[in-house]
Amino acid sequence: MTHPQRKSLERIAAAYAWAVSLSPSPSHETIAPTRDVFRGRLDRFYREMVSASGSEADSSLLTAVAGEIGNNCFDHNLGQWRDDPGCWFEWGFFLDKPVTWVVLADRGQGVLASLGRVDTSIHTDQEALDAAFSRILSGRSPEKRGNGLKFVKQIVTGDSKRGLLFLSGKGQMTLGNLGLSAKTYVPDLASGENVPGTWALLLWEKNYEN
Repeated sequence: MTHPQRKSLERIAAAYAWAVSLSPSPSHETIAPTRDVFRGRLDRFYREMVSASGSEADSSLLTAVAGEIGNNCFDHNLGQWRDDPGCWFEWGFFLDKPVTWVVLADRGQGVLASLGRVDTSIHTDQEALDAAFSRILSGRSPEKRGNGLKFVKQIVTGDSKRGLLFLSGKGQMTLGNLGLSAKTYVPDLASGENVPGTWALLLWEKNYEN
């Protein structure tokens, strides 16, 4: 395994360990503590993606997906943080293949707690994830929201070079051709650890412009 790939796997594992830890972690530079900080990093992310691929259109889609997932960390957790507030937002490249990886996670209340208050027929983490990615349903009801993760699903599944692994509680959502690959990058996933908030790994093969 090349050093860059090993480093990427270590960073992905670090984000997962932070999400499942029972105790607060020391402040980490990858955590955007507020929405403003997250948006600033999202702008930098977009510029780096354009520089790496030369494709503004592809980079815009990738940034929109990452932004939607990251904004949810703040939208659904105001006053509901377990300890560390904010969104873990980190990205990198597998240099032995043209794939960008993006990790977004939070130590908030999780999808079930958020949606379960709106629809009391949702009883499990998996049911909550299934609803979040397929129904127009929001934990911020009565606000007219709830399309965000449907947009994410549409974009990720719209190209064979994309994938998403999304975890909350004991639930898992795997999308896109690269979604199954995402599971191989989380060695502790098979142990069935609980992710009280949310944790997402987005894989995106670069679409170079000629």
